[in-house]
Amino acid sequence: MKLVYRIVLACLLFASAAWAQQVEVSASYLTQFSNQAPGGGDWFAASGGRADVSFGNWRHFAGVAEFAGTHTVELTWPQQNLFTYMAGPRRVVDFGGAKGHEASGFAQFLLGGVHGSDGLYPDGTMKQSANGVAFSAGGGVEVNLNRRVTVRLLQADYLYTHLPDHYKNFESSFRLGTGIAFHLH
Repeated sequence: MKLVYRIVLACLLFASAAWAQQVEVSASYLTQFSNQAPGGGDWFAASGGRADVSFGNWRHFAGVAEFAGTHTVELTWPQQNLFTYMAGPRRVVDFGGAKGHEASGFAQFLLGGVHGSDGLYPDGTMKQSANGVAFSAGGGVEVNLNRRVTVRLLQADYLYTHLPDHYKNFESSFRLGTGIAFHLH
């Protein structure tokens, strides 16, 4: 877990050095599809929100810190909550477009941690919460409304979490989101 904190700290230090260049703050609605332990259905859905901050734009690269939370919507019990906190690099590509309404895309890889609550996490004993490692890889497409506001049309990513479940002890999820971003430069 110390490694995760060091990586997040390094990304935040990188971000603070790039602060004067460009900052983007976004908020998104999030739907997550996760695999389920044996005995249940194949997949279940969760919904929630995501917020991220990207710093800098050095040769189309930025540092990103992301925080997301989801709550299951299909399971009757347990009603699991997941909170992820991750950081890493983002690569931005400009697609062009009509003046003032340019489109861009991005790809990112984030590493950090996950906190699960209101679930069953057997690690020799039964607990209702657990912490673990998480990473995600994915990207998205944005369209500028003006100089300061961008609509994030779609963000899609794969999320890996490592929480005890007495089966595989890891979970695979696919997340889809849409939202809005504000440029603070």
